[in-house]
Amino acid sequence: MHGEAVNLGTGEPAEGAPLLQVGQLVQQIATRLRDEFAAVRVEGEIADFSHYRGRHMYFKLKDEESLIQCAMFSTANRRLAFTPADGQRVIARGQVQAYTPRSSYQLIVSDMQETGVGKLLKEFEALKRKLKDEGLFDEERKRPIPRLPGCIGLVSSRESAAARDVVTVLRKRFPALPVVLYHTQVQGAGAAEQVIAALQAVIKHGACDLVILARGGGDLEDLATFNDERLARAIADFPLPLISGVGHETDHTIADFVSDRRAATPSQAAEIATPDASDWLRRANRAASSIRQAIASRLSADQRSLAQLRGRLDRAGPPVRLMQCGQRLDELHERLRSAASRLPQPDAQLLAALSGRLTANSPQAIAGKARGRLEWLAPRLAAAARRPLDGASQRIKIASSTLRGLSPQNTLDRGYAIVTGPDGKILVDAARAEKGSDIQARLARGTLLARVQDRKIPSH
Repeated sequence: MHGEAVNLGTGEPAEGAPLLQVGQLVQQIATRLRDEFAAVRVEGEIADFSHYRGRHMYFKLKDEESLIQCAMFSTANRRLAFTPADGQRVIARGQVQAYTPRSSYQLIVSDMQETGVGKLLKEFEALKRKLKDEGLFDEERKRPIPRLPGCIGLVSSRESAAARDVVTVLRKRFPALPVVLYHTQVQGAGAAEQVIAALQAVIKHGACDLVILARGGGDLEDLATFNDERLARAIADFPLPLISGVGHETDHTIADFVSDRRAATPSQAAEIATPDASDWLRRANRAASSIRQAIASRLSADQRSLAQLRGRLDRAGPPVRLMQCGQRLDELHERLRSAASRLPQPDAQLLAALSGRLTANSPQAIAGKARGRLEWLAPRLAAAARRPLDGASQRIKIASSTLRGLSPQNTLDRGYAIVTGPDGKILVDAARAEKGSDIQARLARGTLLARVQDRKIPSH
């Protein structure tokens, strides 16, 4: 049948088909479309949206493969519960009709609803406004993060990269700090309930004084668990400080706003939760050096003060006073004797009175009084000299105890080891140790020499 015209719909020759005008053909197509697609539901993304003079809406619905022209007249679009815009994903209900002047077809939309990310975003903003109005985001109700927690609770999935990142950073910054993982599902149906149960387990366990809530990044649907209102209220009522390390830097969840501190990533949450042990050790060493200098300076000042007190004691102490009193007594005795020689012989009563005064002011009496005062002052002077030294000694003992608590030797005594490679540098990554290379493991007492037979390198 080469070269013969055929009817492509039936395979029959076209010569027997009725002859139609263009308008008739277009009208038959329009009728067929209207009858076969009288009620359809189509899901797609809005593109090229326009609201003509605030009345009729014209736009396209598209997916990865195709698009279709759409029209939604004012009688229908005034009932919409949202404002359409390009990029929104919707479900449109309507009828396919032909536009006969151009021989084209379009979907006449009678109703339209948001779906997918658009709906989630709307729910997210509504919940955010609601909880903010209730005061759950207020800074006044948020608890401060402890400078050095005794134990950190990690609420995350044990299989997640986020949990591994948090543990890696914690071990690097403060290896001696204990961490307890509370496993939970972080995505999918029932995940919010599991996270709430994990937080309740932290409280019941009673071992932690700081909690990190961690999950990797994702889109709004992936992070839906952390936009759950029940979880938000559980975090708001949580009695311990909580750091939210959910998603990447650009991700924001309701859990971020309710928590006591928001971190841009799980790794940053670990950095916020712990101090840098090496920095603390440097600061402790500087403090110890300052204490030693302060003690030496104080001792030097006290020694100078003591020397001055001794000099004053030598210049104005009992021996000098006694010598001065003896000299004065000699002068008075000489004056008395001279006066007595010029006076008539005194009677016995006057002589006894003068003798008593002379005895009371004799060098022996004055020396006895001075000796008693010297014995009273000597122990007080010694105690006053010892007090600064005792206080300085006590501060040295406290500083030494603090330094010993921060020393690497304490960590080794608890069973840890410091492993160095062939180059003498500390190994923190198994990938740096080649098979067959010699390594050294320093223990609390002694050193082990070993050779690498195999390596287990975690996947990232």
